[in-house]
Amino acid sequence: GQQLLLNYCFGHPKSSLLFYPYSPGVNLINHSPTNPNVALRWSTSNQHRGKDWVDNWSYDDIEQSQETGLMMEFVALRDIHRGEEITLDYGHEWETAWNDHVRGWYPVAGAEQYTPSYVMDDVVTLLRTEEEQRSHPYPDNIITSCFYRYSEGKEEAQNIGGSNQNPSKRETAVVLWKMTRGLFELNNLRPCQVIKREKGVGKDEKQVYYTAVIRNRYGLNRAERIPKGETHIVTRIPRMAFRFTDKIYTTDQHLENAFRHFIGIPDDIFPEGWMDLA
Repeated sequence: GQQLLLNYCFGHPKSSLLFYPYSPGVNLINHSPTNPNVALRWSTSNQHRGKDWVDNWSYDDIEQSQETGLMMEFVALRDIHRGEEITLDYGHEWETAWNDHVRGWYPVAGAEQYTPSYVMDDVVTLLRTEEEQRSHPYPDNIITSCFYRYSEGKEEAQNIGGSNQNPSKRETAVVLWKMTRGLFELNNLRPCQVIKREKGVGKDEKQVYYTAVIRNRYGLNRAERIPKGETHIVTRIPRMAFRFTDKIYTTDQHLENAFRHFIGIPDDIFPEGWMDLA
């Protein structure tokens, strides 16, 4: 289906061109069909490369361009008071599409069982082990993930069933989780399976620690990838190092009947030469 990104693009119903804005804040301007306080226009600034594109470039020129250059401005239609929300009229096509969506919307099958990952993080204190999940599984859209850097633990790993002299050949490696600077950055979050839960001892008796098998995920740099064939086990992981994450394309914003439509560029400023669907 169409991606969520479409909702933040600007376009015209008679053109196949879509323009995605990348300036901060512009995607936070909501729709108001009756009382908008800003309107769109092509920028009059001389500080951007595409200032003459609207008047001189054809549809083919825009389609084939490999560079950014166009700039649009939000212009106030009246005085805007401090604290007042900035709103824009997204256009008749968008308004019609939204009303049709609201009238025809229905819950997808299984919606009553859906639980987003952030809710799971708020309500689940004790994580279930892999064995416990056989009888009491998490929702189908959820996986457990852990903040961990393979590059920091691989040299300290205790090899089991492999060669200490050749880490690339080991079958199972066991390493102690440790806190390091920057560990809780999102690029260090990776899938894992909890295989054991245990209480601390002594001063740590009120704490709960977990042992987990750490997995690779798409997008990891080479230094963070666990070698193929190695089972990488990390022990004494605190609860704070775990997050529930949604499986790809399972959040409510990716439902088959979710709303998708571009924000309309007004007829009076959209170049006729770009209307390839007219």
